[in-house]
Amino acid sequence: MLDVLAATGAETFAHGTGIAWLALDLSALGALVAFACIRHAKYSIKFRLVWLTMAAVSLGGVGLWLANSVALLAMRVNDSTMRYNVALGAAALAIAVVGVLAGLLISGRTTQVPRLIIGGLTMGLSVGLSTYLTLDALAVQGTVEESLGLIGVSVLVSMGLCTATLWVSQVVRRLPMRVLVSVLFALGVAAVYYTAVAALTFSIDPGIRTPAGVSLFDMVFPMFVIGALGLTVPITAVLVAPDRRDAVAQVRRPVSVR
Repeated sequence: MLDVLAATGAETFAHGTGIAWLALDLSALGALVAFACIRHAKYSIKFRLVWLTMAAVSLGGVGLWLANSVALLAMRVNDSTMRYNVALGAAALAIAVVGVLAGLLISGRTTQVPRLIIGGLTMGLSVGLSTYLTLDALAVQGTVEESLGLIGVSVLVSMGLCTATLWVSQVVRRLPMRVLVSVLFALGVAAVYYTAVAALTFSIDPGIRTPAGVSLFDMVFPMFVIGALGLTVPITAVLVAPDRRDAVAQVRRPVSVR
């Protein structure tokens, strides 16, 4: 089964599946924090953009980009030194965060199917592009070919995942359900990532000089630390922010005349 998820000429789980589980946990945690921020944004007017920005960073930055980058640490390309293009990696991060924020803004506060679909497609294309750039940032001693068919499947899965995520973020309120949905989101991100990985074929020539760039660990580890620390900001905000649902309900409740 693991062979199906592997790129040709590479070992997707060369360093064990523990790293993949860590990436899955990161993705679920980022989604859980993001759903809490989206819930607060729904009942906030003055700080709505702040809440959605924190949600985009948690979902796109940690739940997607960082999770995919950590998953890359498990990969080994046979007979080649791997390097990482920092510029492409940074572009993938920016696209993930901006794309998620755009999707959240387009989908709005309440469930409206046209806006939900447009937001999901926008967010899905951004997530697919971010995943592609994350993998494209890998440089090896040789060439990398891509199966456009599998890349297309990865983008379609991404659009479906993001549309479902936007819908769920608007209708799910209870914490146990949000935890369950966060795990499902993480599995969806893994599906997008490993489908994209399976589209890669590495042709290695050990005689070629080591490509430019930084080692993958030198890129991912600092971002892992920054991402983990960065999550403390939205988590703290969620814990200390007042619950505005009761206030909103009180405002909307008809005033009785005695």
